[in-house]
Amino acid sequence: MIKFKPISDKNTMLKVKKLYLEAFPDFERLTFWLLRYKSKKKNSSLYVIYNDDEFVGMTNLAYYKDIIYLYYLAIDPSKQSQGYVSKVLNHLVDTHPNKRIFLNIEKVDEASENYKQRFKRKKFYERNGFQNTEFEIEADDIVYEVLYSGSIVHKHEYDSFFKSYLNPVFRYLFL
Repeated sequence: MIKFKPISDKNTMLKVKKLYLEAFPDFERLTFWLLRYKSKKKNSSLYVIYNDDEFVGMTNLAYYKDIIYLYYLAIDPSKQSQGYVSKVLNHLVDTHPNKRIFLNIEKVDEASENYKQRFKRKKFYERNGFQNTEFEIEADDIVYEVLYSGSIVHKHEYDSFFKSYLNPVFRYLFL
């Protein structure tokens, strides 16, 4: 059974940090201390993902009104291809039935070097109930599609979410 738990000790924190640094390229990562700092606030959670009591991965969620942003999700390499991402997505939807959930993926573009990977990723999220919004986001010269589960998340809500999540100082420093 999938469970989300806060980081409870230094060893777990180091395991989560290592996975985070390995799973996401530099240009997609916030600094780890910022994730830890934000997770101590009401609008963010940094969770360890367990299957029963076995470490499976990590996730970072951010909250705004009735919206949850799946900021980061990484599965331990030894646990990949075992259905854990689907289980995590289902757990997230099941435990937040009145929330809209959204995430970003690299735009599926036939001209991209990793087109097949992008295509497979989008199809995977679609199989798990996510749909395209009517807008895309560009950051660091990368175009992202915004996918949602539940009711649609609109562009103005996306913008409001990020203004709320990253106060002006953090937006200046990290975006």
